[in-house]
Amino acid sequence: MLIRQIALVSQTDSVSLAQLTLASAAIQKQVARDLRPIWNITATVDAFATLKDVPLGYWPVVLQDEIKFNAQGIHLNKKNGDPFALVEVSTNWSLTTSHECLEMLVDPSGNRTVASNSVKPGQGRVNYLVEVCDPSESAKFAYTVNGVLVSDFYTPEFFDPVTSSGVRYSFVGAVKQPKQVLDGGYLSWFDPASEHAFQLLVSGSKKTFRDLGKVKGGFGNAGTLRSLTDNDEPTVKHRLKALREGAPKGLLLTPEVAAAGAGRKAMMSSQRAIGDELEGNAALLQAQINEVLSAA
Repeated sequence: MLIRQIALVSQTDSVSLAQLTLASAAIQKQVARDLRPIWNITATVDAFATLKDVPLGYWPVVLQDEIKFNAQGIHLNKKNGDPFALVEVSTNWSLTTSHECLEMLVDPSGNRTVASNSVKPGQGRVNYLVEVCDPSESAKFAYTVNGVLVSDFYTPEFFDPVTSSGVRYSFVGAVKQPKQVLDGGYLSWFDPASEHAFQLLVSGSKKTFRDLGKVKGGFGNAGTLRSLTDNDEPTVKHRLKALREGAPKGLLLTPEVAAAGAGRKAMMSSQRAIGDELEGNAALLQAQINEVLSAA
């Protein structure tokens, strides 16, 4: 089986290589333990100090203070067709990084679609963009791996025609039925009949259907459907709110960019707790190593 390889690189002083390594280990475990059995994708996720250290063939995810897209994260394609992603550092940067990694792995080109009946009344069958984290992308539906916040994602059964008992529609089980969009999430699709792209955005109990307009030249000749939705301002604002709000307290990695007040204190306390746990584990192992070397 082809092994896909992702490289995490921090180009900001807000995220150290040590913090990035913790995140990469968590996302690697998420990919191997959670994503692989569901989507049949094998991948590695590794942290590197600089882009110059990244071997050929890796798909980079680059963290920066600002990414100039008015977005928390964005998934793009290099001129040779290989994917890469940019992540803007925030209090939930590990969540965004996980989100971008998972979606790159499942749909590297940004054009993978699944045909199913439209959630919009009056439409027939449409082509849904396969963005596995979008419907449940809000921080409140995230979970933790090694104490690091990572994104929920839907399963291939998300596009089933009917709801079935005992079927998992997202990894954490927050999505209860096919094509369900949760608070803070969204869903994108292309309607072949009108040649328009559409979205469903959900905020609380409010559902908003949006017509993004006609895709010039047809879907196949318009770059990627993902790029169309990523550059849409209402979509960006919707995503920012979902990714930044509702995260469980004490599960964040970056005290340098934490909000003031109680949020910052909770984050710093969490960082110390993770550090104490790792230091204790390392101290036990080092003591055993010293004992072995002394006895040799």
